[in-house]
Amino acid sequence: MTSTGTTTVGRLSTGALAVTRHLLVHGPATRGDLGDHLQLSAASMSRLARALVEEGIVTERTTPEPGVGRPRQVLSVVPGARHVIGCKLTEDKAYGVVCNMLGEIKTSATVALPDHPAGAEVPVAATVKVLTQLVTRLRRKVPSLDGIGVSLGGVVLDGSVVHEGTFLGWRDVDLAGHLSERTGVPVVVTNDVTALAREQLWFGAGRTHTTFGIITVGAGLGFGVVREGVVVDQLIDNGHLLAHSPVDPRGPRCQLGHPGCVAAYLNRTDIERRAATTLDDLTRRRTAGDERATTLLDEAARALGHLAATFAGALQTDRIVLAGEDIAAIAGSPAMNEVITDRLRPGPQETQRCTLDISVAPLTFEDWAQGAAVAGIQSVLGAP
Repeated sequence: MTSTGTTTVGRLSTGALAVTRHLLVHGPATRGDLGDHLQLSAASMSRLARALVEEGIVTERTTPEPGVGRPRQVLSVVPGARHVIGCKLTEDKAYGVVCNMLGEIKTSATVALPDHPAGAEVPVAATVKVLTQLVTRLRRKVPSLDGIGVSLGGVVLDGSVVHEGTFLGWRDVDLAGHLSERTGVPVVVTNDVTALAREQLWFGAGRTHTTFGIITVGAGLGFGVVREGVVVDQLIDNGHLLAHSPVDPRGPRCQLGHPGCVAAYLNRTDIERRAATTLDDLTRRRTAGDERATTLLDEAARALGHLAATFAGALQTDRIVLAGEDIAAIAGSPAMNEVITDRLRPGPQETQRCTLDISVAPLTFEDWAQGAAVAGIQSVLGAP
């Protein structure tokens, strides 16, 4: 159950969720088209439509049928039927947004997390207090609040417990339980790239592909997997195997000592250590024609090209989303496309041809928070 102000709202039934999801992903549709697509009888479709209209989740309007025929009944989602707060946690800040059913950001705010010594655990109780204050501030902007989604780097269990908080220093912290108790609103906690995968499933790549992968490049490397329309909530290795796959045995070593692995070329700290400057400065130097800066960023772009091609092959998908704060600086190089083109080149006796649909999406922390909100929306509606 979820709480909306003082009103209790139940999760949707399987059929109602299927109808709502289709309308959210693909837009307005007639009862007939929905029934055909979801393999529902006319009677079942009518019952579900009536229930969703009564619930206030969808609206129905009658439009005349061109020519001779009965008027069409078109269903559309009511954007303001649900509101969810999404929070993205870094090691020192919490970025919050309020989103409606369509994942649209209505308002946002940012707060600092409690002070702590470098490398030390961020105080849990004080963090929950700060997040509660952020929620209180944001919920004033909407008539009601149905849920909260929180995303962070690390491993999360059962949508609640931060088993391993990479940047917060947390171990086995029941963040959802603590925050829900303080706010009186259901909370779902998720890995930040998994939240982004959920957002892409409904409002991005998932509109055209049921299986796709996400690679994020920023403070660290992140991976998201959507397989046959289902988000993989927990990777078996948190992306470790892909992040440390070898590229060049003669290349630089990553922080774990692997020579020439993907992480050695793409982790921001490794790039900046080798360049003896910041990534932003390195990008500016490349623009100014600096050969050393161009070489370092081209090496990173080639590693990213190998990673994207390998990930696509492992998932057997032609859709990969590249995202993150640092992605524009690295994926913007022609070197990445050259690697992918070479990896796709067929042998002389091969007849099968493959292409990759790769998109590049630089992210702000507000975008990360939006992903957390969409994870919250899906949880409120009862989506897996």
